[in-house]
Amino acid sequence: MENLSEKRAQNLLRKYLRGQCTGPEKAIVEEWYLSLQSEEEVIDEDVFLENLVELNKRLHEITVSQKVRRLKYISVAAAVLLFFLGVNLLWKKEDFSEHEKTITVPAGNIPPGSNKAILSVDGIENMELSGSQEALVSNDSSLEYEDGTLVKNLDKARFITLTTPAAGQYRAVLPDGTKVWLNALSSIKYPAVFDKKRRIVEVTGEVYFEVKNNPDKTFIVHANHQEIEVLGTSFNIHEYEDESQGYTSLIEGSLKVTNENAKNVILTPGQQAVVSKENVIEVKNVDVEEVSAWKDGLYILQDARLDKFVKNIERWYDVQIDMGEHGNKRLSAIIPRDAKLSDVLKTIALKTKIQFKMKGRRLKVIN
Repeated sequence: MENLSEKRAQNLLRKYLRGQCTGPEKAIVEEWYLSLQSEEEVIDEDVFLENLVELNKRLHEITVSQKVRRLKYISVAAAVLLFFLGVNLLWKKEDFSEHEKTITVPAGNIPPGSNKAILSVDGIENMELSGSQEALVSNDSSLEYEDGTLVKNLDKARFITLTTPAAGQYRAVLPDGTKVWLNALSSIKYPAVFDKKRRIVEVTGEVYFEVKNNPDKTFIVHANHQEIEVLGTSFNIHEYEDESQGYTSLIEGSLKVTNENAKNVILTPGQQAVVSKENVIEVKNVDVEEVSAWKDGLYILQDARLDKFVKNIERWYDVQIDMGEHGNKRLSAIIPRDAKLSDVLKTIALKTKIQFKMKGRRLKVIN
C-alpha cells in the first residue's frame, strides 16, 4: 500500500473493515500490516489499544509521504487491528491518558437496531415481518422473503407499504427488480404492479435505491418536499419530517430533483441536492461513501456536526438525546452500526470530551 494514492488507501481500508475486500485487496492490506510489524520499532498491544482512540481522526490523514510515516503507521495498523480484535476491544482499557480518565458514560447497554418492519397491503392490514429475514421481495402475484418463503398472496392488491420503526431497518425488492434499503423510521409505498409508462413510489425518512434500468419506464420517487426522477441509477434520499432539509445524493447514473416550486436540478455522481422546507434547492459535492455507508453497516463521519449525527443515533437506538449547547461540536469517526449504544457514546466522549447522563432511554449532556 506504499504506492497507493491517499484516497484509494482510505477506500481500501474501509472495505477491509467491512469485510468487502476481494482476495487480492485483502492480501494488500494484510501484507502491509505484516510489513509494518517488521519495522525496527516494535509496538505492543497496549500501545495499539491506546492508538485506537485516534483511529478515525488519523484515518483521513493517510499519506505515502515518508515524513509522516509514523502517523500512517498509527492510523492504518490500528484500523487493521481493530478489524481483527473487534470493536469492543477499544474499550478494554479505561485510562488511555490522563485527560481521558475523567470521561464517563452511561451504564445502560442498549443494543443497536435490527431487521424490523411492518407490512401493509392497501392500508387495511398491518403485518410484522420476520426479524430473522432481511428483505421482502415483490413478485407478480405474491410477496416473499429472499429465501422464497411466502409472506402473502397479493390477488387484487393495489399498493404495498413497508414501514420501519425506531431501531429498525429492512430491504425490499420492488416489482421491477429495483432494490431499496430502508433506514429506521422510514417507509416506502409502491404499487403491486407498475403501470406501463411510469414507476412511481412514495418514501419518508431515509431510503437507498438501486433502480433497475428501464429506459421505457421512468422511475419517480415522491418524498415530502421533493420529487426525484431517474432512469437507472443508485442514490440515497434522506428526508425526515423533524429535520429542516431533505437530501438526495447521487452515487451512480443521473437524476433530476424537483422541489415543490417546480424548480429542478440535474445531479451527477458525487453531488447532493439539498431541499429546504422553504423550497430552496441547492447542489453541493459530497463523499457518497459517507452518505450511503449506513446501508453497509457503518457510520462514516468526517467533521460532522453532532446535532445532526445524534438524530441517527436516536432513530437507530430508539432513544432521545439532549445535546444542549454542544450540538455544534464536530466528530470524525467510523462507527459500526452493530455497536452497542454505550460504545457509540464512548467514541463521542473520547473525541469530544462530552459526558452523558442517562435515565431510561433519555440522554443529556452534563458538561
